[in-house]
Amino acid sequence: MHHNGRRPVNILKRIKIAGVALALGAGMLAASQASAQTVTDIIKRGSVKIGVLIGAPPYGSVDSQGNAIGYDADVIALIGKYLGVKVEMVQLTPPARIPALEANKVDFLVATLAPTPERAKAVMFSIPYSAFQTGIYAKKNVAIKTWDDLKGRKVGVNRGSSVEREFTSREKELNLTILRFEDDATTMQALFSGQVEAIAGPDAQANAAMKARGETETELKFVFGVQPNSMTMRKDAWELRQWLNNFIYYVKQNGELDAIAQKWVGSPLPPLPTF
Repeated sequence: MHHNGRRPVNILKRIKIAGVALALGAGMLAASQASAQTVTDIIKRGSVKIGVLIGAPPYGSVDSQGNAIGYDADVIALIGKYLGVKVEMVQLTPPARIPALEANKVDFLVATLAPTPERAKAVMFSIPYSAFQTGIYAKKNVAIKTWDDLKGRKVGVNRGSSVEREFTSREKELNLTILRFEDDATTMQALFSGQVEAIAGPDAQANAAMKARGETETELKFVFGVQPNSMTMRKDAWELRQWLNNFIYYVKQNGELDAIAQKWVGSPLPPLPTF
């Protein structure tokens, strides 16, 4: 082999220096964006910033000390346990969820978001980790098993809720008298007091209202709708999404997720779809 003086060494040195400069630049960029996109980055940092929904109990609300509590907060604590890092919860209202993620204010969201194709144009979703179930509730001694059993009855629903249209779309066919109330709690109250014979509403709110009253005469008659909710990450966070999917699968299998559902929703974890 011919030795051409020291030229190869110089080139190598130059490449090395350029590499170090590149790595430094990338490091500074990552720090400025605070957007750890890989699980390794999060573990190295030793902490994770997760957006949590507030203002929607039992999935998310705030206790007297100002801390986020609820289904989502308990799931976030589990994520911290399995990642082995410190968790910082960033409290978000529904409209602030996706903007906070896109602005790199959080690493990802555990914030009761429904994975719709429209939202998926901007962000990426995990497989669902929770689901609202909507059902018909009535007194135990009232025989209701199907929509047909509601014929001619007086029913109650939360005005402007997603379940209101279930009644309005069947109003003529079932000859329903629909009473609309301002929120889920008032709707349940109308059922307890006998103002209406049946109501349509989400399971978590119905269970909470029955528990608060010690109500034993009311029951779920049938479930007619399910809205699954997913964790949400930025569009390029494939590896993080894969880890979160693995986490959700694991806590579904070992019962930890079911325990959170029982605690906050008051019923077992429903079958959660995957995609």
